[in-house]
Amino acid sequence: MNRTMTIFTDSSVSSAIANATGDATTITPYGKPFDERVTFVIGFILFTFMFFGIVLNAITVAVIIKYQKLRNIFSIFIFSLCLSDMLSALISPLYWYKRTLGFDEWKLPGFLCKFYWAADITTSFATAMHIVAFAVFRLISVSCPHVIAKLQIKVAVLIAIMIWIVSFGCAFVPISIWYGPRILDRYSGLPDARWTACTLNMEWYGQFTLFQKLGYSLFLYIPLILVLFISVLTCRRLYATNHFSITPITKKKLQKEKQAVLQLTLIVVSFMVGYLPFTAYEFWSVQYHGSSQYYLAVEYYFGATEYILLRLSECMNPVFYNLGSTKMRKHSVLFIRELFKLKPKSKRSAVASPYHGTGNTNV
Repeated sequence: MNRTMTIFTDSSVSSAIANATGDATTITPYGKPFDERVTFVIGFILFTFMFFGIVLNAITVAVIIKYQKLRNIFSIFIFSLCLSDMLSALISPLYWYKRTLGFDEWKLPGFLCKFYWAADITTSFATAMHIVAFAVFRLISVSCPHVIAKLQIKVAVLIAIMIWIVSFGCAFVPISIWYGPRILDRYSGLPDARWTACTLNMEWYGQFTLFQKLGYSLFLYIPLILVLFISVLTCRRLYATNHFSITPITKKKLQKEKQAVLQLTLIVVSFMVGYLPFTAYEFWSVQYHGSSQYYLAVEYYFGATEYILLRLSECMNPVFYNLGSTKMRKHSVLFIRELFKLKPKSKRSAVASPYHGTGNTNV
């Protein structure tokens, strides 16, 4: 049975819909855009990523805490990034519930809905700012190694704390106010007709769309542009130092610098894989695209895909930290061997280089 779509009174939303569709239109009966198989597949993927995300990031955190030789400016940012990724992994079951069992009705306590959205956006902002800070210090370490050598670890600690404070104030506080569980009118004609039951309250629609334009630009897009620009400068500086420097560069130092650039590059790639689809979906989802089953399905699978990519990038981050740092990799292997009481393959490997590194400007 077809029903006539009623336009709600929100002026900004209703005017956009009226311009696109006229005063009224007809839509087909509502039906969920997924079935039990999709529920299982999404659950399997997300719970797998949750397991690896928690384990891999926890190992990285433990390694940085245990081995003093890894404690430097860069490891502080990696430590804080791991905490952000662990929090994202821990709340991912709430996303699965939101997209499956709680799609039409959120039956869990309401504060969990608010916490999920607030924590998710907060960690996104914090991650972006951490990567910018990491990239800036990498550029300084390549361009002015004597400067980075004089900086104390507490500088990085203070910056990381400030990042979390800014992220909490600019993301967690407003999002926890604007979002909450509710029963949706699938025939309303508003953008929320396609959304899950744990979502933005439409009375805050105008504020949230402004928040998207300003907040996402300031805390996601501008950091991405800055990181790409800084990464290019870092590579150019490393090339110039290698080819035109009057002072001879040792092979060991050059290798360290190359690993530093590799580590930064991998982190940037991971960031782009996770957050470009995320922001694209966020901007797309708040626009009116029609209430047909087609657009309901597009919204559903677009949202699920971008979230899976985001979780994938956060699982890969600890792997990239180790791929880009020999010192980090050796200490991670040593930690796992000690954790499971595994004997080294030989006496030589038992006293290998994890405890004999000299520099402290590279993780």
